[in-house]
Amino acid sequence: MRLLPEKKRPRSVRAGAVWYVYILFFILSVVPLWGALNLYIQRTGSFYAVSVNNFEVGLLSEKEMLDEMLKTLQEEAAAFYGMTVVTVEEVNIEKVFRPLEEENPEKVFSQLRHMLSYKVEARMVTVDGREIFPVATEEDVDKVIELLAGAYLPQKVNVSLEAVQIGESISSRVHYVYPEELYDTETVASILLRGTDRKEIYLVSRGDSLWKIASEHNLSIENLREANPHLNGDTLRVGDEINLIVPEPMVNVTTIERMVVEENIPFKTINTYDSNMWRIQSRVVEAGTLGRKEVVYQITRENGIETAREKVQERVIKEPKPQVVARGIADIPSRGTGSFVWPVEGGGRISSGYGWRSGGFHSGIDIAAPKGTSVLAADSGVVVFQGWDGGYGLSVDIYHGHYYTRYAHNSQNLVSTGQAVNKGQVIARVGSTGRSTGAHVHFEIRTGSAHGPTVNPLNFFKP
Repeated sequence: MRLLPEKKRPRSVRAGAVWYVYILFFILSVVPLWGALNLYIQRTGSFYAVSVNNFEVGLLSEKEMLDEMLKTLQEEAAAFYGMTVVTVEEVNIEKVFRPLEEENPEKVFSQLRHMLSYKVEARMVTVDGREIFPVATEEDVDKVIELLAGAYLPQKVNVSLEAVQIGESISSRVHYVYPEELYDTETVASILLRGTDRKEIYLVSRGDSLWKIASEHNLSIENLREANPHLNGDTLRVGDEINLIVPEPMVNVTTIERMVVEENIPFKTINTYDSNMWRIQSRVVEAGTLGRKEVVYQITRENGIETAREKVQERVIKEPKPQVVARGIADIPSRGTGSFVWPVEGGGRISSGYGWRSGGFHSGIDIAAPKGTSVLAADSGVVVFQGWDGGYGLSVDIYHGHYYTRYAHNSQNLVSTGQAVNKGQVIARVGSTGRSTGAHVHFEIRTGSAHGPTVNPLNFFKP
């Protein structure tokens, strides 16, 4: 059998195989190297970027490092304030690829310490649900309530506190605030009790004064002057409008007190009658003595101001002793006619009339005359007073059956109390005693009593 010669493979086939081997060798040797290089790059360029309120502060290699930093800073703040704290700013962390940068934990920590602020967990005091002021703890809220309840404790030994009631509901809720925004308990209680100022208008009436108005409205005179810069000194006129700045508390405290006091028991008067005295005269035969009793009152106050008082108990300590008075029944001789003679011998001169004048209301007329001039009884009657009478100086008062006449500022009185006098009788000498300027007689006519309403003396005389 004839063997055919072996057919040779073409050279191009052999060359391709070689290149295939080369490529396979290259892949097997280079690809692992590239993977290792890529892994190295990933490991050295992969970081965590930390930002505060979207502002990047630095890179960290591990995410857990941020948690440790935040914990450390929070513990420092809590130790400083002595309270639980929460971070105010938003802190974010994001994985980033930065092959040409390095981590910087020291910078991150420093930036966090500089940029982060903290609020503390506090309690917001509320009154009837309305937020008022934050305090540190629930214990502080209790302290505020305690201060309010004790704001109007009795200060006198004979007064004891029976009950206290706060009109509004005081509570609290969790609230986060900056530490410097916290209030102390004394300040909160003071503001709740004082509240805000409310303006009122007061209309001045007769007899009012700044001191009286301030006292009745629990204000100081200085406060009144500040609220009324238009006031000129202490002078007030009837009808003037006065601004009152009145505190309006945020809470109202009602207290019920028990007060024990001793009081006088008035004595009764027993009248006897004596025909040896004029009807207008009387004298004490046997002086009475006051009794004493112990009285217990229940007093209700609102914000320290008494609103009600009730007598709940009474015990007599000492019984009173009645007073015995002798009263005259003899008719007054020469009872006045109501027709008066001029009270100054020689006439004199009217230096001041009856009625309003710059110093106030003048209740009589002033008749100027030389010192020592005779003062005459204007009508018949009985002397009911003679002596020193304050600003009137030496004075004589005469009862005429209906009218009373007064003769004041005398240098000398010439009659005695209880003496009957006749119309035109000399009863005194002109002088200038008491509150007086120059020698004159202050002459008054009153009705009803020695201190009754005055009338113009000139109504009883004709020119």
